[in-house]
Amino acid sequence: MEVGQLLALLPEDLLSELALETGVNRYSKKLQGELIFKLLLHCILSYKDNSLRTMESAYESMAFKLLNVGLKSEHIRFSSISERLSVIEPAFFEKLYRPCVEQYGAILNAPKYNLIRFDSTIVALSGKLLKIGYQLKGGDAENLRQLKFTIGFSDLPVAVHFFTEQIYTSENTALKEAVTSFKPNKGGIITVFDRGITSRKTYDEFTEQGIPFISRIRLKSKRQTVISNSLSGPLQTETLTINSDSWAYLFSTSGIAKHPLRCIEAVRTLTGEELIFVTNIKELDAADIATLYKCRWDIEVFFKFLKQELNFSHLINRSENGIKVMLYCTMIAAILLLAYKNINGLKGHKIMKQKFINELEKTLLKDFVVLCGGDPDLVDKNLKISPE
Repeated sequence: MEVGQLLALLPEDLLSELALETGVNRYSKKLQGELIFKLLLHCILSYKDNSLRTMESAYESMAFKLLNVGLKSEHIRFSSISERLSVIEPAFFEKLYRPCVEQYGAILNAPKYNLIRFDSTIVALSGKLLKIGYQLKGGDAENLRQLKFTIGFSDLPVAVHFFTEQIYTSENTALKEAVTSFKPNKGGIITVFDRGITSRKTYDEFTEQGIPFISRIRLKSKRQTVISNSLSGPLQTETLTINSDSWAYLFSTSGIAKHPLRCIEAVRTLTGEELIFVTNIKELDAADIATLYKCRWDIEVFFKFLKQELNFSHLINRSENGIKVMLYCTMIAAILLLAYKNINGLKGHKIMKQKFINELEKTLLKDFVVLCGGDPDLVDKNLKISPE
């Protein structure tokens, strides 16, 4: 699928409909929500180090004008963009993000298992620069304000949370809220998360709410075994040796958990590191549970992609509104790129992004040829390298 076809899944009618629904343009005639969205999306995709001044320059570029025929103004100041981001209604961008997840997710190649990986990433800035966010106690951390972004990642970022309050320093709070608030459209979704959630009460709540999960616990975690699942000797996976599989009650500082969980003990073949996987899933064998937990690493790769290729660590606006807008626009940009990668069977992220940009440039070149009264089919013909 080509870039032009992917972009067509975000029709102008949808943008106009959401603008009316959210009232994003109520107090602005020039920098309307649709325009801000397109400018942000264009800059996130096209420039690795996006900034307000980059956006000012990009607004005047030929590429952006071809994407937005009929712009009302030739120039725009970076300070005006910053002011608009500080007061713009973020609900417009949040509501636009959801249909992007649904529409682009529907065209992806179906995975073998329906997994959603949950994890958090932190962005920290000096307290003088950032007026929102929580502060850690002790040492240099007291001079920093931190923002926590907790994301649920399938093949796409399908759930997004932005936390600024002190209570969310604990993953027992942030991850729990993210997991329990996620309402999948279909059943059979397995939730995978790391050892950030340690609360036995939270494990009980997941079991009672019918949320299948896979995680890990510490080696010294106290537990009381109730059933041992028989293994015909140690099981071997690609990287692990699985030695035991049992159901046990986990203990906490307040007592014993209400529901037993399945504990699978394994050893890394190369390093000898001991691991204990914990899950409430009965149907899968121990090797499958261990293999699915390994898939959790995909979200770490996704965070790296966000920060290195989409400049997510850099806040171009430090207001709560502006940060939310950048969050949702960055997620939409990531969805476009990951859908392009998945459908076209591409590997890696850096080269994939460059291919996307190159194809977008060719699409814009064809539009320019049409505007000049030419034949867009000649673009492919004349750009094609003839064999020697």
